[in-house]
Amino acid sequence: MEFYKSETCEVGFVADRLELRYNRNLRSEDFRGGLLKALERAREHQIKLWLFDLRNIGRLSDEEETWLQVQIFPQIMMYLGTGNHVALVVDERCYDDMIKESGLLGLKSYNSFIIINTFCDLQHAIDWLDHRQSECA
Repeated sequence: MEFYKSETCEVGFVADRLELRYNRNLRSEDFRGGLLKALERAREHQIKLWLFDLRNIGRLSDEEETWLQVQIFPQIMMYLGTGNHVALVVDERCYDDMIKESGLLGLKSYNSFIIINTFCDLQHAIDWLDHRQSECA
């Protein structure tokens, strides 16, 4: 079920997870607006699974990555507590570059609040989130 759409961002709720999809012409205000709408929905319904489909844009800019780290992730931790899972899906070239920069372990982040995993295959990301959901059920 889609609940936010802009020129460059779509946010929906699918099978117990929030899905955020961005297109190649990502605009900062759409990126942030979509995330804020998703956070609002997550708070209302205690949704702990997030899918970021970034395949069409590759990597986020440093500015957007910083905003995500200092604005959204702290709010997720504050309002949703522990056990949140975020799957980032990037294109294959970007994924390969990320592995070269930080290795496979660098594509994952684990703490008790937000567990992040990076993928280049959308279905693998969905399967990972589905497995997390079944663990929590």
